[in-house]
Amino acid sequence: MKKNTFLYIVIAVLVIALAGLGALNVRSLDKLASLQTKVNKLQKSVQEVSDSAAELSSKANQLDALYPDDPTVSSAAAAASSAEVQGPSAQEESTDTSAASDSSEASGSKDSSSSTQEEGTLSPSSGSTFTDNSDSSMDNLLNQVQSLLPTDNGTWSVYVCNLAKNTEGTINDQQMQAASLIKLYIMGAVYEDYDSLSSKYSKEQLDNALNSMITVSDNDAANTLVSYLGGGDDAAGMARVNKFCKDHGYTSTSMGRLLLADNSNGDNYTSAKDCGKFLKTIYQIDKGTATDNNDTLAGAEYMYRLLKMQTRKNKIPAQMPSEVKVANKTGELDHVENDAGIIYDTAKGIDLVVCFMSQDLNDTSAAQNTIAQDSRAIYGYYNE
Repeated sequence: MKKNTFLYIVIAVLVIALAGLGALNVRSLDKLASLQTKVNKLQKSVQEVSDSAAELSSKANQLDALYPDDPTVSSAAAAASSAEVQGPSAQEESTDTSAASDSSEASGSKDSSSSTQEEGTLSPSSGSTFTDNSDSSMDNLLNQVQSLLPTDNGTWSVYVCNLAKNTEGTINDQQMQAASLIKLYIMGAVYEDYDSLSSKYSKEQLDNALNSMITVSDNDAANTLVSYLGGGDDAAGMARVNKFCKDHGYTSTSMGRLLLADNSNGDNYTSAKDCGKFLKTIYQIDKGTATDNNDTLAGAEYMYRLLKMQTRKNKIPAQMPSEVKVANKTGELDHVENDAGIIYDTAKGIDLVVCFMSQDLNDTSAAQNTIAQDSRAIYGYYNE
C-alpha cells in the first residue's frame, strides 16, 4: 500500500513538472513570435530608408548632370547615396499684402500625379509642350527640368527661353491662376495708355502706383491703375487690360476680378508661355534685338527697370550666385506659387527668361524651394 502511494506521488510530481515545462514553452513561443514581428517591422523600416536614399541619390545625380562644374552641388550625389541628406530650410517670404489678402481660390482640384509620364519624352500629363527642335540643348534641358518637378505637390507649368539663341520651350503649358502675375499685363496696358492717362492723372501718381504694384506687389496700387484705365470704372479698366492681352497675342491671359476681390464672378488667369513672351519682348526691345516688328510694347525700357527693382526674391533669384541678377514678378495665393523673371549674367553673356507656375499645392513652402532650385539648375545648365 505504501509503495502504491509513493508511486502515485511520483507520477503526480512528473505530471506537474511536465505541465510547467509546457507553459514555459508556450510563453517562449509567444515571445519569439513577438520578437519576429518586431524584426519584420524593423526590416520594413530599413527597406523604406533604403528606397528613400535611392530616390535622393537619383535626384542628386540629375541636379549634378545639369551643372557638373558647380562646387555647390558637386557632392550632392555622394551625400544622397549615404542617406545623410538634410531637408532644405524653408524660405521666409517677405511680408506683403499680395500673399495675405489675395487669397481666393479657383474651384476644382487637379491631380498632377494621376497620369504616368513616359520616360524620355516632353509630353506632360495635361496641357501642351512645344520646343524649338533646332536647339537640341533646349530639348535636353526641358527633359531634365521636367524630371525635377514634384509629382505629389500640385500642377506645374514651366517656360524657358535662351535669349542668346532666341529658342524657347514649355512644359505643360496651360491656362493657370495668375495671382499677382496679372500685374504684368496691367503694367503693359498702363504704359500703352501712358500719354492719355498722364493728361488726366499726374505722372507722379502713375509712376508711384506702377512702382508699388511691381516692386512690392501692392494690390491697392494695382486696383488704382485698373480704375485709371477705365476712367474710374473698374469693369472698363479690366476690359482694357483684356484688350491689351488680346492685341498682343496673350491668348491664355484674362482679368476677371480686381485684386483682393473674391472670384465668385471670375478670376485672373495667364500661362507660363504668355508671361515668358511678355518678358522676352521687354528684353528684346530694351536690347534692340526684337525680331517681331508687329509686337511692340510701349515703355518696355521702363517696365524692365521696374522689374529689376523687385523686392520679392524668395523664388527664382533665391539661390542664384551673387553676380547673377533677376528682374522678376511673383504671384501667390493660398495654393499657388508663381514667378516669372529675366535672368541676366552680363559678365558671361547668359540671358534667360524663366517662368514657373504652380497651383493646387499642398505645400507652398516646398513649391517656393522647387522654383528656387530648378531656376538655379537652369542657369547652371548654361554656365557649364
